[in-house]
Amino acid sequence: MEKRKASEIMQVEFICPKCGKHLAWAVRTASMSCPGCGKWVTDKNRKQTPADALMPIDSDQLVLF
Repeated sequence: MEKRKASEIMQVEFICPKCGKHLAWAVRTASMSCPGCGKWVTDKNRKQTPADALMPIDSDQLVLF
């Protein structure tokens, strides 16, 4: 089994760099389109907060519904 770095299997918050809309928590390899302004957001261009948090993929804190 291939070992991954902890940062690769953790989720980060994706915030649109253009309009600031909070989009989703997802793994760093994800990309998504902002429904507010249409900009594609990736890990490289996402707006990061000063205390950028990492969340485990299986965290119960992400279950909203």
